[in-house]
Parts: sequence; structure tokens; C-alpha cells
Amino acid sequence: MYVSVAIPTYKRPKYIIDALKSVLFQKTNFSYEILILDNACDPSLKNNIEKQAEETSIPIHYFPIPEIGLHNGRNTAALVAKGEIIVYIDDDIIAPQGWLQALCDPFQDTTVQGVGGKTIPQWEATPPDWIHTLSPAYFSLLDQGDEIQEMKYPQTPYGCNMAYRRSLILKLGGFPPDGVGGGKIEWHRGDGETGFGYKVYENKYKIIYTGKGWLYHRIPQQRLTLNYVRSRTMKGAISRFYTQIRKNHFSSFTLMKQSVKNLIKFLIYKLIILALILFPLDKRIKYEIQSTYYGVTGLYQMRLAFDEKLRQWVKQEDYLSSLKMLYFSIFLEKKS
Repeated sequence: MYVSVAIPTYKRPKYIIDALKSVLFQKTNFSYEILILDNACDPSLKNNIEKQAEETSIPIHYFPIPEIGLHNGRNTAALVAKGEIIVYIDDDIIAPQGWLQALCDPFQDTTVQGVGGKTIPQWEATPPDWIHTLSPAYFSLLDQGDEIQEMKYPQTPYGCNMAYRRSLILKLGGFPPDGVGGGKIEWHRGDGETGFGYKVYENKYKIIYTGKGWLYHRIPQQRLTLNYVRSRTMKGAISRFYTQIRKNHFSSFTLMKQSVKNLIKFLIYKLIILALILFPLDKRIKYEIQSTYYGVTGLYQMRLAFDEKLRQWVKQEDYLSSLKMLYFSIFLEKKS
């Protein structure tokens, strides 16, 4: 078995080097390569990666990804990887020794098409008490114990610690759109690795969870704020309705009706927040989340109702074809 470890990154030069070093010296009974997929196209990072590559026998390949979007890095990895298994991690993880072997062990069963590993937090600052009232999903944390077990819909692996057979990724058309970087509302985003996991289930394939393939997910101080929670809720609201509209194909009129209902809910929750403004955050955080969720969902539905290009973008089935055309054109330019 040959494995490709893919690490998409965006403007986190220190984190990516730390993540790379933690992956470099994994003890495995198989060979592996490392793919760095840089959405910032940073020349200094490219130089640093090349220096790391000179100091190890493990192949390390750097790919600039000019088309912004986490999915573009993941799908590029599917196109260029040499491994039959592609392991995807984020640039802000730290992998302990033994992680890579444990994550890939379930693939010895030929019926297994995907694997998700345990992800535990590495807090870089002491988290406030109200943080623990949030779903672990806000920080991409997954802990279903130490044993190996089959995952069931709607459970899917998180992109910071997951692996799929390359042939399956290509067969299912790649990962749906996902965002990367920034705090603004990203209207052109989809349901990312979650949506891909749903496609795996829809096609009757098996995904396994392993607690033995665990790693740390670094959580910096700036993520321990209400602004971060709002931003994450915004993205989640768009991703969730993206999934719904692809299944239901709502008319513009239906989208407008849904939008008005959700914007009314947004206003109601805003009034509740105003009434609780003097209370500590742990008493009103759920209302902050609900107001953000309904507000962004309503605005997204309104955009979809009036923006034909956005609706067409949402409905596309294949996310690899455009990348294939991009790399083919780059290849032609280099040949000429």
C-alpha cells in the first residue's frame, strides 16, 4: 500500500511547518508521500517546504493552488496523488507517533472506503467556561472512544483527520466546495467533506471511525471568542442549506418564502439577545447562535432566489472537471 498525505494550507506558515514535521517521521509498514497544497501561493513557504524535502527521504511535493477554496486543494491532491489512499489533514494539527499507521490500518479490509480518526483539542489559551456549552463540531473535534467502529449517516469524518481511497474520490466527482480563510460571509461555499461523506453513504460505501488514529487540533485564542462562533455559524448555515437545495431544487418563490420566515426568526432572537444583554455569555450564547444561523440562512435563500448564476453553481455535480481543465491548460502553456 502507498499512501499520500495531503495538507491544504492558507496563510499559516508556522502551523504548516509544525504539522509537516509531525507527519514526517511516522513509523509505518508502508511508504508514503506528503503533498502541500498552498492556497496562498506563498513563495517563502515553497522555499521552506523545499528545504524540508532536502532533509528527508520521504517525498514532499509543493503545489500552489491559485483557485481559492479548501476543496480545490483536496481535489488537486486527488488528481496528482500517487497513493491509493489519500489521508487529509489540516495545517493546524499535530500528529503523534503511530497516528498514520493507525488511521490507515482499517483499509486492510477491502470493503472500507473511508476512515475518520479521533481529533482532540490542543488549547493554545485557557478556554472560557461558555466554550464547553458548544458542540465539538465548532472546533472539528471528534471523539467516539478508542475502539474501531463503523460510522453511520449523518456522522462523517472531519477534514482535519480523514482518509479515503483515491479511486472513490475520483468516482464520486471530488469534494464539494468549501471555504478557506477570512471571516466574511462566503456565499460560494458548499458542504465540503460533510457533503462528500453523504455521497459515500448514498452510494452504499463504508466509513470507519478509529480512536487509535488520533491527533491534536490546535485551537488558538482567537477561536475562543463570540466573533469566531458567529463566523463558524455563518459558514455552517450556508453549508447546511446548500445540502438541502441540492436535494430539493426549491423554486425562487419557495426560496423567498423561506427567506422571510428565517429573517423573522432572526429578528425574534435578536430581541431576546437584547433582553439578555446584561447576562453572562453562557446564558445567551445559544440565542447568539440561533440569530446568526437564521439571519444568514435567510440572506442566503434570498440570494439564491434572485441570483441565477449562484443557483447554477450550487447544482453542479462534478468538482474535478474544472480543475482538470485548469491543469491541462497550464500543461499546454509550459509545453509552448
